[in-house]
Amino acid sequence: MITHRQSTPDDVDAMAQTEADSWPPPLVPSREAVASRVAVFPAGQWVAIRGNQIIGVAFAQRVHPGLLATENLTYDQITDSGSFLGTHSRGGTVYQLVGVGVAPTGQGLGIGRMLINRQLEFARTLVGITRIIGFTRPVRFHNFPQLTIEEYVARRSPSDRVADPVLSFHLDSGARLVSIHQDFRPEDREARGYGILIEYAV
Repeated sequence: MITHRQSTPDDVDAMAQTEADSWPPPLVPSREAVASRVAVFPAGQWVAIRGNQIIGVAFAQRVHPGLLATENLTYDQITDSGSFLGTHSRGGTVYQLVGVGVAPTGQGLGIGRMLINRQLEFARTLVGITRIIGFTRPVRFHNFPQLTIEEYVARRSPSDRVADPVLSFHLDSGARLVSIHQDFRPEDREARGYGILIEYAV
């Protein structure tokens, strides 16, 4: 049986390990960053559990809309280098989905979708939230150097080998594509540095 709940400080080590098992090394947040997220906004950090083991994590913060208008916005700017220390605001009207990680032992069980759905449900209960957004990554873009980023994200058919699985994960669940951001996360070689802003209905 898989359950989910909001995280606690006691979960930080297991959450950090789940992230390390889920992401390419350049994108893995430090244990300190995970601990900071839990401390800054505990209600927005969720875990999925099977037995007594954390096998999935989902992070979010509340930000002011003006932050999204930052010119040449980057991941470090929108998350304070992953810590949320300088970006999360109790009164922020934008609920930002920051990341989902699923351990290898939890792959294929729908845990990522479960955690995103729980984040969406939770965000919709919060007073003052006017937008729910996230920056996703075009994980296969590096395999198609002949395509522009616009051509790549336009490939949506499930039968299309180019169709991006992470972007499709969100768009097939009701999100809409808002904008494409170059050099959003330069260290993300798979995505060639791009971030894609998506938005769910409140």
